[in-house]
Amino acid sequence: MIGRLVGLCVVEGVVVLWLATQLFGGAAESAPAAEVAPATMPGPVATMAATAEPASEEPRERAAPPPAAARSEATATWRPDDPVGVLLTGTIRLRDGTPVDASLSLELDKKRQYAKAGQDGSFAIVGLQPGDWNLVLRDDRIVETKSVITIGEDAVQRRDFVCDPSFPMKVRIVTPDGKDATAALRTALPEFEDFAVAGQREPFPDRLAPTDYGMVFVGDAQWRGEMNPRDGFAGTLSLTGLPAHVALLHRHLVLQQQVVQPGQPQIEFVVDVAELTKLAGSVTLRVVDDQGAPVVGAHVGLHTSNRGGGGRPTDETGRITLDGLSPGLLQLGIQAKDRESVWTMVRVEPGQRADLGEFRLGAVVPLQGTVLDADGKPAGGNLVWTELKWRTAPTEFRSNLTTAIDADGKFSLWGTGSGRIAVQVRTQDGRIATGVFDNPPAEPVVLRLGEAASCKVTRPADPTRAFVVTMFDARRLPIQAIYLEARTTTTTISLPPGEYTFEVHDETQRLVQSGALLFGATPCSLEIR
Repeated sequence: MIGRLVGLCVVEGVVVLWLATQLFGGAAESAPAAEVAPATMPGPVATMAATAEPASEEPRERAAPPPAAARSEATATWRPDDPVGVLLTGTIRLRDGTPVDASLSLELDKKRQYAKAGQDGSFAIVGLQPGDWNLVLRDDRIVETKSVITIGEDAVQRRDFVCDPSFPMKVRIVTPDGKDATAALRTALPEFEDFAVAGQREPFPDRLAPTDYGMVFVGDAQWRGEMNPRDGFAGTLSLTGLPAHVALLHRHLVLQQQVVQPGQPQIEFVVDVAELTKLAGSVTLRVVDDQGAPVVGAHVGLHTSNRGGGGRPTDETGRITLDGLSPGLLQLGIQAKDRESVWTMVRVEPGQRADLGEFRLGAVVPLQGTVLDADGKPAGGNLVWTELKWRTAPTEFRSNLTTAIDADGKFSLWGTGSGRIAVQVRTQDGRIATGVFDNPPAEPVVLRLGEAASCKVTRPADPTRAFVVTMFDARRLPIQAIYLEARTTTTTISLPPGEYTFEVHDETQRLVQSGALLFGATPCSLEIR
């Protein structure tokens, strides 16, 4: 392993030397660059317009050949037990050859790796493994570009990317009297999310599919909002071309839209915040104990997945009303001393006054268990869980409830109560274990890790639609659920090998598809229609 790490350090040094020589030392031929088609969101993931070739291994005349150790390492293959993974290097440039210090993100089966190119456009990123990775390139000077790149078995690989330039435009969002509308919104509705702006060539629909995040990612332009505008501008929108349609959004709601023409100096939206307050929703609920008595002072929070915090206590009757809420999907959390916790998803329509009824909190009953590997030895991993009794509608499983697994493979879930709990453990090398357990369990809870099987899921490129895919085990118990927003047209579900049934619900919670899938050595597929 030490030899592998040393070899990679040598390779990275050689790559840096090669790039420096390429930039400053003459006009020797280099590997052809891969053109990356601009991402059009929503829509299918853009694919490579030209195949990226590995960098030439022929030494330059003025550069000494790499040491033998580096050569052998460069031709080595990836190993699953190698913590360094595949090293990917390359450059990012505009079509005229100008280097861009863009950021890169790569994702495969919820594993993410990030890097940022230097001023000369060169980058290096480690921690990859063979497979089809979703790539995103971002920078103010380029069109946000997406692609799927295939990482092979070689330990060191190269890709060069050519991107299209963007057209950045300043955006003003003001009230009818010319004041900052963002500040006015924060004062009138502190729980509301800020405005967002999107752009694309075609007109936007009146409403997009809801999200649990603070904004919907739609269109092919890049929006960079200012937290505290100092120059009177709310942010910058980098368009892919002109003319373009530009929309002012509050989460999934399209508040206004206009057409931006070539030569237009800036974009301006005029917002009546008093009218916007009519879109705010409210939620009322009551918290009681397992005997029906009110739980006074229980902390109740309702917020988007990117915000968190906040919330208020229940009154002497156990009741609380949260108002001024942003429409869309919100995460509900209820916590009380010596009581189990509630974590679930709630949908609030514009202007809705929703009453969620009673939430009965029993005593805390920690679900305890053990994680073992295929040989029966203690193992670790990332453990998440979802209490099924709080999941009263087809919503995705929470992925941020996690707990530590000790050296003996033991774990204990916090804040749980009696009832069924879906538990999942994943390891960095791709192993997985899942199970749905009654709490308290009648017998010891054991999660045994094994190789994961996968299913490729695709959905229509329609920004007005979203889907929840729920997988059920042999007992017809939900074992996993994911939410596919408009920006996610392709994803992968990983489960232990076996046969599962599934249901697909749309953004209105209507059942649109169901069936069975066999997860095995050959990946299966699910096309949502």
